[in-house]
Amino acid sequence: MAVDRKQFINNIDTGLKSNEDFTKFYLNCKIDGKAIQKVFSYTNKDWNKKTLIDEAKFDTLKYKKKIQSDDSDIDENIKFDIFITQFFKTTQSSTSYSKDSWLNIKKSHYQKHIKPKIGNKKVTTIRQMHIKSIIQDIKDKGFSSRTQKTTLEVLNPVFKSAIANRIISFNPCDSIVVTRPKTKKKVQQASLLLKDIYDAIMNTFKDDIFFKALYLFALQGRRKSEILTMKWKNIDFDNMLYTLPQTKNGEEQTFMLPDIVAELLLSLESNQIDYVFESPSNPNEHIKNIQAQTNKLKKALDNKDFGIHYLRNVVVSAMAEQGVSAAHLSAALGHSNLYTMEKYLSINYTKGSQVANETIKAITDGQ
Repeated sequence: MAVDRKQFINNIDTGLKSNEDFTKFYLNCKIDGKAIQKVFSYTNKDWNKKTLIDEAKFDTLKYKKKIQSDDSDIDENIKFDIFITQFFKTTQSSTSYSKDSWLNIKKSHYQKHIKPKIGNKKVTTIRQMHIKSIIQDIKDKGFSSRTQKTTLEVLNPVFKSAIANRIISFNPCDSIVVTRPKTKKKVQQASLLLKDIYDAIMNTFKDDIFFKALYLFALQGRRKSEILTMKWKNIDFDNMLYTLPQTKNGEEQTFMLPDIVAELLLSLESNQIDYVFESPSNPNEHIKNIQAQTNKLKKALDNKDFGIHYLRNVVVSAMAEQGVSAAHLSAALGHSNLYTMEKYLSINYTKGSQVANETIKAITDGQ
């Protein structure tokens, strides 16, 4: 039944009005971008004006909280902007990325490039052509392929969440590929270089368990953010595994824990609270800046290109030289997209990292 708004003539609070005798109250507001209307009736109550108003304000607040926490609005009619806002909130509250700049980059990219195009569309009506149009628009405006690819990195986990919530059955990001120009420097004799890096880590940090363990994690192909935000609770020493609950592509991944790294971690101080590589100034935070230690390795290697991200390139090139399959290469580095192969192969991160660990160990042991 339609609400007769004309009867609500008294302004009570933001978005809340009452009728002439304060026995009915009309709420008209937006919550998370969704228009909300609600009438509260107290015609059968023998209360004075102040009590009626106080009760209406209390019921309004209670109703708003219920709407904000109620998942019943996640249905086939939900707008994409509302759904992605909820997704970002959940991601921020449940993972270590709440303090990571990557999530803020995703939010900014969404606001600038994606929201104007599909923010007001229903999730169920978004098609592959809409996403391709967004990417093409970014390209036409002169932005790099890195920025174009960020569109997929923002949308892919959101549509996976929509599938999990049974809103859609198909991810419109599937099979869309942004080809980036080959700007990475080709690594020659990567196996020899990997061995040199291993030796440099062991010598440079021979008396420093903390940074030796940190850079040996990097030697397994881990991203800098994955290493620095690693938590003790996600390391399973019994089964020699470690889990990254929220990776760059938005999914949980489990990898093999190398013996040498496990030994170092078990030798670290047992009074550490949360993060494996905690901040020296605040045990409740992870370490943020490791540039000084990276510079030590640059100097030891006499290699100006050295860095944790560069090391990922060395690792994958060395494994390729040793004949490791493309599927295992992708899995070891935490990539979920095998392009056209992804339709036929599932990504086994644990197996991929096991093969990678064995290969890296063979190289660094000089076998």
